[in-house]
Amino acid sequence: MIRVIKASEIERKRNADTGIRVRNTKISKGRFHFTPRQILLITLMLFIFMGSGIGYVWSNLEGTQIGYDLSRLKREELRLKDLNKKLRLELATLKSPQYLEEAARAFGLKAPSPAQIVVLP
Repeated sequence: MIRVIKASEIERKRNADTGIRVRNTKISKGRFHFTPRQILLITLMLFIFMGSGIGYVWSNLEGTQIGYDLSRLKREELRLKDLNKKLRLELATLKSPQYLEEAARAFGLKAPSPAQIVVLP
């Protein structure tokens, strides 16, 4: 009769001969096991990374907004300077003696006669 020998029995015999324990089993890939300290450090690093990313995006957004505001204010300044120039020209025109004389004639006024002029001391 043939005796069936188990693989574990063969392994024990082989190990008994050499005195070295040999395990020819496939190494199972286990999951990562993190300690609470490692989890805390990873979480802290993630928060630092996210915070720096948010800070970078926020600063770029602020810079862009400031650029837009500066451009809008420069356009407004040019518009106001042009308006100021036009108003100064209109004021000079309204104060000119020729314009005042034409406006007086339009209202029916005429130059005073020498008898109407009074000289104050």
